[in-house]
Amino acid sequence: MQLDILRLWLGPLPKEEIFPEKKPNFFLHWFIHPVKRRLAKYYLLILQKFFSLTVIGITGSVGKTTTKKMLEAILPNCVATADNITSTFNIPTTILQTPPFTKFLILEMSIEYIGDMDFYLWLAQPDIAVITPINLTHTAYLKDLKTITSEKLKIGKYAKHVITYKDVKAKGFEINKALVAKVAQLLKIPANLGSFTPPLHRMNFINLKSGSVLIDDSYNANPLATKIALEALVSQAKKHKKTPVFVFAQMNELGQYEKSAHEEIGKLIKKLKINNLFCLGPATKHTIKSAGFGQYFNSQEELYKKLTNLLDASHCTLIKGSRSWHLENLVEKLTSSPQ
Repeated sequence: MQLDILRLWLGPLPKEEIFPEKKPNFFLHWFIHPVKRRLAKYYLLILQKFFSLTVIGITGSVGKTTTKKMLEAILPNCVATADNITSTFNIPTTILQTPPFTKFLILEMSIEYIGDMDFYLWLAQPDIAVITPINLTHTAYLKDLKTITSEKLKIGKYAKHVITYKDVKAKGFEINKALVAKVAQLLKIPANLGSFTPPLHRMNFINLKSGSVLIDDSYNANPLATKIALEALVSQAKKHKKTPVFVFAQMNELGQYEKSAHEEIGKLIKKLKINNLFCLGPATKHTIKSAGFGQYFNSQEELYKKLTNLLDASHCTLIKGSRSWHLENLVEKLTSSPQ
């Protein structure tokens, strides 16, 4: 009852968002954000009804931001959510920053808790729902794949059109392009992605002066995204006749799946014949054990020293891990060091 009363003021947030682990700013949490949400909610209704704004919502476990960026590249007169900001705050802010006569609004709807999507749909009901591949992520809070799937699929509840990864005949990172092409076809606009540049730290291919290839996918990691990235590593290494190297930091927030998910990555590494494995984070010890080889490091500094000896023309290196491990710092050091 008390929670229901609070939601009348705060909006239908999950209880984990109403009572976050870290103590929030009292004034912002209990006054500014609730007012901001309501202003955003009703302003969006005005934009949709009187200014013919089309809202595109994106969810999934892999490739949400890349899909969003691709849509930004092809859609005229559009506004999209910023990167690296929690959707609970990002969506209201983006709505309020949308000028009248904007044609398209792209909202990335990432979920971490059960009920997040219900809150987003209270704020904004997409006209077009885009669903990228779904897999284990945030299972510390979202329990299992069945729950993750059901929560994410809610995005299509009010949508006139739902476009999912199951609707396209593509694999790996080509799924993003295929989904965008479907949206473009629906809206009758060209899907010209010839000059598209991937978002920072998401499958960025960097050619070092030494001749080594560095694949920077350090932004985040979950089991499916890691699998796709490993397959891309092997393909790239084979294409350029180089030896693949995998730098792997722990995948976080997997709850009951932490051990099994890291073991599965180890099995895949062995299957793909990637013989160079360097790990950071306790759970990756399961990966090393499952693969049957690999080296564990206690710090990023130790890992950096090891990698400086491998950045030669014979190697292609993939760097991937959950955001809290800050592997982007490792990428920056490796790309700025003399080759």
